[in-house]
Amino acid sequence: MTSSQCKQFSYFTSKFRSSGVSPICNIAAANNNNGGGYGDGGGAATTTRSSWMCPSAAAERERKRRKKNGAAGEVGTMDPLLWGRLPEDLVDKLVQYLPVPALLRARAVCRRLRDFVFSDKFQEARACVPAWSYLSNKETPYLLVFVTIEGHRLCSAYDAVADVWRRMPPMPGLPSRAKDCVAGDGGLLCFRDVDEQGQATLFVYNPLMQHHRELPPMQVGNSMILHEWILTHMVMDRFTGAYKIMVLTKKHGLRKGAHMEVYDSHKQTWTVDIGLSALERRYNLSFSPQVGACCDNFFYFVAREGICGTNIMGLVVYDIFEGCWREKLLYRCEPRCPGSKIEVQVVECKGTVYMVVREDDCAGTKGVSFCRLNPSREQKIEDAVLFESFFSKWGSKFPSYRCVSVRSELGLLLYDKSFQVLVDDLSQELMLPTCPFEGLENCVSSTLITCSECPQLQMLKRNLISEVHYQPNPAACV
Repeated sequence: MTSSQCKQFSYFTSKFRSSGVSPICNIAAANNNNGGGYGDGGGAATTTRSSWMCPSAAAERERKRRKKNGAAGEVGTMDPLLWGRLPEDLVDKLVQYLPVPALLRARAVCRRLRDFVFSDKFQEARACVPAWSYLSNKETPYLLVFVTIEGHRLCSAYDAVADVWRRMPPMPGLPSRAKDCVAGDGGLLCFRDVDEQGQATLFVYNPLMQHHRELPPMQVGNSMILHEWILTHMVMDRFTGAYKIMVLTKKHGLRKGAHMEVYDSHKQTWTVDIGLSALERRYNLSFSPQVGACCDNFFYFVAREGICGTNIMGLVVYDIFEGCWREKLLYRCEPRCPGSKIEVQVVECKGTVYMVVREDDCAGTKGVSFCRLNPSREQKIEDAVLFESFFSKWGSKFPSYRCVSVRSELGLLLYDKSFQVLVDDLSQELMLPTCPFEGLENCVSSTLITCSECPQLQMLKRNLISEVHYQPNPAACV
């Protein structure tokens, strides 16, 4: 990693918050103040660099000065001489237990730490940290938030029972190139990798058992240079343990031509479903990158109707068990005010599917409504509306968000660098504890990945953020 890359990475990592001051950070502070040895450069020209085993002369002089001034016993300050004499294996042991934000900052302490964090030895040691054992209650669903920074995957899990965010270690057994988490169900997670040629590869992984499977290439939409990836969804059959992965793609530059491919873990093959094309032609549908929802064996996702230039949106419904489509666009909605535009998200919460409709005009966000779906009558019932006054604290326009289910309630995970969540029957604002990724900048949702800059694939090099619900299941087979 070049010095410019290190500076760029330091810009991102400096935005992370840490729950406390780590010993490694104290090492950096002490040695930076002494002009000595743990930095990659810097310090006076006459200063001698210290090794891991032997403290520098400057550190020795500082220790004597502090002892003389009676400052050696100050609370929160570690004697650099003690840290300098620690054996390497003990320092490595301390590093492997650092939380993610402190670990990222520790990489900037010296070249020795930076190389260690990227080594196989560290990955093996970090895998032994029992953080994933926290997620052992099968009855508790967790909200996992993944962030990929400069090609490195980070994960944090929200534990609704303890009301805390847990910083998760690297996932042992999962290939390092599988960084983008795109779906999950039944204790399994689905990751995506896109190489420099735009070829996509999917991996299925069980974090508890540390097993993974690399899926075979899709038949049609495997190239993200030729196709736009619209959505990915995973659903598991709780009785048989088999799972299906549905991927919706369409060719770049074409309004129509979307198709869905389905992977069946029992057959271990991909099949192409062509039934969507008739519905697409009938209503002149268009699709944007999104996240779908599944309930009672039906899969829902959003489409925009293009007949006569209307701004009408609705849901396309797919019967997973039968492998067929509903023959019309359901739960249609349109802007309340002339000149406004709407954005629709769909989410499942406690066995119910919701449409979350956001309306914006040139002045900003006008409101966000939450509509509960009634499949038996093909109706939607508006449960709550967040009006314009609710958004005043964020300015005229509401920040980017993803609708999620957390604490068994519907909520909005805000992507405005605060990672706040609005929950509790939508009648009041209830914030989750501070997310470890709060303050993160320059990230884009993984659902918005596009390769319009092909063949350079510039979008894929940006920092990604994604979220998925996870329920531990050691019996789930990949």
